[in-house]
Amino acid sequence: MTGLIRAALALAMALAVVPAPSFAVEPEKPVAVGRMKITIMPEYDSPAVLVVQEGKFADKNAFPRQVRFTLPKEVTKLTDVCSLSPGGHHFCQIFTLHYEQDYSYIDIKLPYSDFFIDYQYAPFTVKPASIRDFTYNLRADYAIALLEVHVQEPLGTKDFAVEPATQDKYEKDGFSYSKYAIKDISAGETKAFRIKYHKEGVNPSVDEKFSAMLTPGLFKGMTGEILLGAAVAGVIVITLARRRSRSKPQKGDAS
Repeated sequence: MTGLIRAALALAMALAVVPAPSFAVEPEKPVAVGRMKITIMPEYDSPAVLVVQEGKFADKNAFPRQVRFTLPKEVTKLTDVCSLSPGGHHFCQIFTLHYEQDYSYIDIKLPYSDFFIDYQYAPFTVKPASIRDFTYNLRADYAIALLEVHVQEPLGTKDFAVEPATQDKYEKDGFSYSKYAIKDISAGETKAFRIKYHKEGVNPSVDEKFSAMLTPGLFKGMTGEILLGAAVAGVIVITLARRRSRSKPQKGDAS
């Protein structure tokens, strides 16, 4: 009996010194954006700058997951942060806008790889007969295979210019746009667009109290994966019905 007790104690001591297996949690693999489109609309339906940011992460199988979007520090209103399912259903996420010294950001969990963000920011103060001069900085939180930037010229402006300059310009729904297509942006890289113009009036380009379906037109003509289809138009209509619907462009000076 004594021998059995000794054997049991020896076995227990041997097991006690055997290290426990390690189950390390692997960090999430980094993701990249396949395509992104940003439309910048100064003084569109308010004295601020309206920005619509939409796109698609390259790996749809990496979602749902937590992601971050860095925004300008002067954001005054962040209306919606939405994701779009393969079946065309939109999922607008609960978010908290965090402010740092030089920028703001949101951390959200996206259920799907498609995203849509709508916000306003105020990099300048609107005054009569004044020059508006500001720089929109895009800080890429993820690598971006293709970035499209569309800058809308407000109605009633003079000497409108965007730096860097581009020859790719077009007219749509009564507005003039400057367009940029940039490939292979690295994570952490910043792209700057300086926008400068003179405007006599202080009123925005469209009257916010009327309703019109101009918004879906912003998302036409996109190529490849970034074109989210008719379901995106539905998301946009619902989104802007919540933030304020838009009117037809006013003729002449928007002052």
